[in-house]
Amino acid sequence: MAIVNLIKQRRSLGSLGNVLQIFASNVFILGLNVITGIIIARYLGPEGRGEQAAMIMWPTFLAYSLTLGIPASLVYYMKKKDENQGSLYITSLYMSLILGCVAIAVGFVIIPFWMREYSKGVIEFATWALIMAPIAMLGTINVAALQSREEYHRYNFIRYFPVFSTLVLLLGLVVTDHVTPFYTSVAYLFPAIPVAIWVTIKMISNYKIKQKNKIESGKKLLSYGIRSYGTDVAGTFSGYIDQILVVGLLSPSSLGLYVVSLNLSKMLNTIQYAISSVLFPKASGLTQVDAINLTFRVFRISIVITMILGIGIFIVAPYLLILLYGETFVEAIAVFRILIFQTAIYSTSWILSQGFMSIGKPGSVTILRIISLGLNVILLNIFIPLLGIEGAAISLLITSMIEIIGIFLIYTIRYKVKLGNWIVSKKDILWVTQRIRNQKNHSRESM
Repeated sequence: MAIVNLIKQRRSLGSLGNVLQIFASNVFILGLNVITGIIIARYLGPEGRGEQAAMIMWPTFLAYSLTLGIPASLVYYMKKKDENQGSLYITSLYMSLILGCVAIAVGFVIIPFWMREYSKGVIEFATWALIMAPIAMLGTINVAALQSREEYHRYNFIRYFPVFSTLVLLLGLVVTDHVTPFYTSVAYLFPAIPVAIWVTIKMISNYKIKQKNKIESGKKLLSYGIRSYGTDVAGTFSGYIDQILVVGLLSPSSLGLYVVSLNLSKMLNTIQYAISSVLFPKASGLTQVDAINLTFRVFRISIVITMILGIGIFIVAPYLLILLYGETFVEAIAVFRILIFQTAIYSTSWILSQGFMSIGKPGSVTILRIISLGLNVILLNIFIPLLGIEGAAISLLITSMIEIIGIFLIYTIRYKVKLGNWIVSKKDILWVTQRIRNQKNHSRESM
């Protein structure tokens, strides 16, 4: 009920309301993901969970790897005054569909080679699942457009509806006794199709399919997009490269243990994701000084919440994993604890990187992300053969620490951010409480 109330009050709470609404949706989505994860893990076990993860990861991974930075570019330019939003959206739509087809072609070449240790049926399913790549690419464009238009109600709907639909389909498989890696993969992939089509039709009805200046819009999107593309690629690879290498180097059972740990550790992302979803569009309309100040204020507040949640999750980790997924996943406890720290650090650096994106300087963090990605690949190839899935988690932790140190140096040296801006103060707490009071008063007046 509390989540529903937050969503209902979003219009009267301004930016804070948008953050709260997205956070509420994130909590809801997290709960759905935990339930679907429990069903998959308990019915398929580590090996079946690993096969299922290996089959469904490729469309999203390849689509996100080939965005050319267009989603971030779309957010940036649609928030600028005097920009033709219709032309920008329609142009990005065409570009995303083309890039989605490129992702399919790349996948047809890579998957049979990389998954050669898996069964023929698993490889064939993973290959045919690539038809979802254009849908995934389309989803990134629609999400960016909805963020820019601050349509957070619809934005949240397209995020939680597919997850909820997956849960319904999985429950149907349980009732009919058809829980297999293949059927569950369909349950995960299919719900994204009607949602993507529905949102695209809605957006086109706002702008009309025929738009002028598409070539000019394309040049703008690519100009900013290419500069931020490194950040997209690095972020995507950072999120998937560990799983990709585990697929190639270890057994499906090991991948199943790792994926369960990774997905559960992402509960720490709920706050950061909510904040960054609002912060980037909001800060893009500010001056450089104001955008950086806003970024750091949000960073200081979020890090306190993350620390409290992280410590709590670390303590209950052994009981949580066994309770949710069963004794067969007890080997994942150590990995889960490492990934909790990694997720906390990475999500914090993600918030800080939004400052660079919002002031039109994506290149600053792009170079850093590419360097950390390269280091991550090297460490993963060293530690996975030596330590298994724990080695993958340690590699991610090391590179996340290096990345946030690099962001600290860039802000300190290039943008002259003082040390005091990194430390939480009483003013930050007062700022939050004052914002909450103001929004409550505004909410009462509007009722």
